[in-house]
Amino acid sequence: MPAKITALVEDLKALRTGLGVEDPHLVTRAGVTIRRVSGVTDDDSPGIVREKIKSWLGRMLAQLPEATARIGRAAFGIDGPGDLPYLARLENLGRVVDREVRTMQRRADHMVGRIAEMAVIHRQPDAAATTPFDLPEPLPRHPWHSAQVRVDLILDQPEIEVFENRRIVSHVDGLAEITHWLSVPPVEHPPNPLDLADLGITLLGGGDMRTQPRMLSSSRVELVLHPPSPLNTGEHHEFFFRVRVATLLPFYVCTPRFACDEFQLRVRFGRDHIPERIWLIDGELSMEAADPVPARPALRADNAGEVHVKFADLAPSSSYGIGWQPS
Repeated sequence: MPAKITALVEDLKALRTGLGVEDPHLVTRAGVTIRRVSGVTDDDSPGIVREKIKSWLGRMLAQLPEATARIGRAAFGIDGPGDLPYLARLENLGRVVDREVRTMQRRADHMVGRIAEMAVIHRQPDAAATTPFDLPEPLPRHPWHSAQVRVDLILDQPEIEVFENRRIVSHVDGLAEITHWLSVPPVEHPPNPLDLADLGITLLGGGDMRTQPRMLSSSRVELVLHPPSPLNTGEHHEFFFRVRVATLLPFYVCTPRFACDEFQLRVRFGRDHIPERIWLIDGELSMEAADPVPARPALRADNAGEVHVKFADLAPSSSYGIGWQPS
């Protein structure tokens, strides 16, 4: 039963990102557990999927204390403007109730946990034919998730450098291997055996690698890291990479394979190389992250030529970061 609650919590957190229930990508973000509890079927149109999920959320929120339900309506985008991202919705409500956004985030997490508990443990009399007890046991595809990812992208030096610090949380006991994926400039004919140094990748801390990395595509490499000692459920571990490249496309995003609680990105363009235009990429399809056409929130570099952005509750397989148009 706890595993089912965990799976539903992950789906609910993914659902509230972006524009919540009004997000144009709601159908692709709705995971298997949220579809089961809300009665969604494979034959439902996108509009019906959206209405079923909204209706189910409304029933669940109605059973919570009003203060918690109010946070839920804001977190999922049911109340308020339909064009505000998740954190902006919480900030708006926080100003009304005189609470900082971090407090609102904690309360929103508590709200999600309560909904998951009610959905899994208690049968709802007005629920769809597919009951909470039909939830499948989740596959062990999420052995860990990222609690925090911090990236510094340095563009004002002769060689482009990316410094990535990642803190993960184990979901299992005895986690001895952490599989990690990094994007690199396209490699048409990778050497065999593959050498990280040839790809400009250096592991600076957090464990070691006992097996050869492998190319999953011409621009994505898979690494298996071994922490100093196996991790048990709930334990945290940090590792640190440096990546050096000669060229970089005009965008940088984090597209997590598993859930990610927080992503911080600092891009240093330098005062003499500030792009003509900089924009935010917030929870978009990975295939569209590099597209400069969609209208997105504009960003400005500071006096040092840097841009800082921060994201919370990143949905798996969605992209978060910034793009730019060079001067």
